[in-house]
Amino acid sequence: MKNIIANIELDDIQIRAAASSLHSIYNGIEKILLIKIKSINTNFRIDDKWHTRLLANAFNSGVITKELEEGLKELMGFRHFYRHTYGFMLDNELLKPLILNMEKLLKQFKEEIL
Repeated sequence: MKNIIANIELDDIQIRAAASSLHSIYNGIEKILLIKIKSINTNFRIDDKWHTRLLANAFNSGVITKELEEGLKELMGFRHFYRHTYGFMLDNELLKPLILNMEKLLKQFKEEIL
């Protein structure tokens, strides 16, 4: 399946749909992590750096591994890019690595969060 996806060129609508899906997936992961971290650290505060601190806190608390933290940082970076740019700036080369890694990332997240 990954070989098929790796060789497909997405059109503009597919690119925007994939980008929106990646954005939504990360938002869901972040909400789950926030609930988990707030149950461990009731002093966790929401400020302008909380997204980055959340991942570091999740790793430092043993909720996720360093490998997962790095994968989530990449997805968080994309989410930030997606939220603060225009749709025409999205392209296949930006999305493909994220799409191809998503199945592994979600499986790892599920295993570690449980």
